Amino acid sequence: MFLKFVSRIIFPWICCLLMAGCFADDEIDHLLDLWDYGDPKATEVLFVSLTEEASLSDNAEYLPILITQLARTHSMRNEFSLAHKQLNQAESMVSDEQSRAWVFILLERGRTYNSSGNKPEALRYFEKAFSIAELIGNDYLAVDAAHMVAIAETLVNQMKWNVIALGIAESSDSESARKWLGSLYNNMGWTLFDQGEYDKALALFEKGVIFRREQGNARRLRIARWSVARTYRAVGMVDEALAIQTLLLQESEIQALPFDAYVFEELAELYHIKGDARAPDYFNRAYLLLVQDKWLNRNEPQRVARLKKLATVQPVLEQPIPEQSIPEQSIPEQSIPERPARDL
Repeated sequence: MFLKFVSRIIFPWICCLLMAGCFADDEIDHLLDLWDYGDPKATEVLFVSLTEEASLSDNAEYLPILITQLARTHSMRNEFSLAHKQLNQAESMVSDEQSRAWVFILLERGRTYNSSGNKPEALRYFEKAFSIAELIGNDYLAVDAAHMVAIAETLVNQMKWNVIALGIAESSDSESARKWLGSLYNNMGWTLFDQGEYDKALALFEKGVIFRREQGNARRLRIARWSVARTYRAVGMVDEALAIQTLLLQESEIQALPFDAYVFEELAELYHIKGDARAPDYFNRAYLLLVQDKWLNRNEPQRVARLKKLATVQPVLEQPIPEQSIPEQSIPEQSIPERPARDL
């Protein structure tokens, strides 16, 4: 895993450093490009290696923002005390409360509270972050803050904030702000899905497929396609959903990707609907993985209970299996959404 990370992330980054002017535009933008949200531990290793460079940089915001991203690698792994400690360190370095660095601090403080289940406190930080990002004219951070308000908000208020975020992203001249469109299509789609607005949700998920394909992000494209298939199941298009999920499974096998519990789960549900004898086997496969998913067990225990009930065997695992990678890191908040998570 680490060697793959080195070849895929660190080596291209070193090559980039050797090219004249690689960091001429903005060190922070390049820092954010180094994130691997599917592997926060490996991202932490990379970010730690940048601390000396950041401390020597002429950009005074570089080091505190780097520290906020280190904090995020910990909050994503439920290491909330350590995340808050690092955010305190970053905060001590920033005196201007109307700066980009301050917005990053507010955002990561909010994400840490949100991931630990303290939504009222998270909302307070996200709303502050949005106000300051708007004030300083940073569209990227404004979209980030607005979409985080939507994630932490009640279902009734989510769409309002998603629409705000989408409006900023679609009208922005900033390429980094427009990159949020894929996440917004995903998040707004799931809000509509949870409200039973399946046709509208499907339209957004299909937009997400187009966007992710244009961006060339294979992992996010898989999630977008999964979401389309999940919505097909919701509207009774079982054969169409089965075709997509089967193809996703085949691609995983061909490309030697990690086992995908959410694809297993959907295949199980689809075969169950069709009365196909393959359903119990896929319920077994999904249960084997998802019973070890801390987020799912904490937030959607009904799903795990259903898998256990419909699985023919409940295997006992000798070692924990990491949380699944197909949710786009972690915090959907609705009733029983059978789906990958909203993008954070």
